[in-house]
Amino acid sequence: MTGPTDKRKKPDMATPSLACPSPVGPAPQPARAVWIDLRCQPDARSLWPDAAPHADWVRVTRLADLGGAVARQRPQFACLEFDYPDRTRLAAVPLLRREFPALPLLMFTEYHTEALAIWAFRCRVWDYRVKPVSADTLVRLIQAAGAFVRRVALDGGWFAPALPPGLLAPAGHLRRPLTAAPRTAAAVAWIGEHYAEPCPVKTVADLCHLSESEFSRAFHREHGVSYLRFLLHYRIDRAREFLAEPLASVSQVAYEVGFNDLSYFGRVFRRIVGVPASHFQQRLQAQAVAAVPACAESFQSSAGQR
Repeated sequence: MTGPTDKRKKPDMATPSLACPSPVGPAPQPARAVWIDLRCQPDARSLWPDAAPHADWVRVTRLADLGGAVARQRPQFACLEFDYPDRTRLAAVPLLRREFPALPLLMFTEYHTEALAIWAFRCRVWDYRVKPVSADTLVRLIQAAGAFVRRVALDGGWFAPALPPGLLAPAGHLRRPLTAAPRTAAAVAWIGEHYAEPCPVKTVADLCHLSESEFSRAFHREHGVSYLRFLLHYRIDRAREFLAEPLASVSQVAYEVGFNDLSYFGRVFRRIVGVPASHFQQRLQAQAVAAVPACAESFQSSAGQR
């Protein structure tokens, strides 16, 4: 025998509408930012197309327009894009730090040395990245910069230190404007980092997107010397700097600047400098010793005047 069916009334549950969700607040506004394109080769690929959709940008390509653009846009951060920066273009960094000391700066550069990175961070850039930079990484950096909350506001401006000597080496790329060497600038920058390694023509020609013959002609036209002669002079210039170290041996210096044959290094050094490397080092040491009594005499003289 079966009992009556227990019919319980189900609670009335309204199905939520999926078409009209309840608002949770206004959509976040894109960050205001300034993109400063200071590349020497504007026709080369830029990071700008990847960055453009991800902020409310004002894009600047001339140093003269920089201050006005930042003042009008009132950005939350600024991005500086370089390829092979010379001193004129790098001046944008201390200029921004001085005029807008609380503005976070993201610096992107194709040319990179340890000296350049140290200088940039001493200028208090917020981040420093060496290209190529993937689109995903670039977007994450932009989002992080847009959400960045400054806890300490600088109130007195910031003057960046002078460019480090490593950026002004005798054969360094900052010695002459990169606009004077647009096709082979990448090769010169690469030599500055890899002079102690084998530096075949094919490697640097590929960096410049040229065949070996095209590269050789372009390099001679833009620098006035052949690539191999330029490389030899660069290595010998660095050797002269290293020989100033009191404990450095000639053989050690030769290997440090990329020579595996000590006798060949000696011949090249003498041909370029005019004296053997050992004599050059002895001359530097004699000058250093002679300078010590002069400094002591000057100190004693100034002390006696007090």
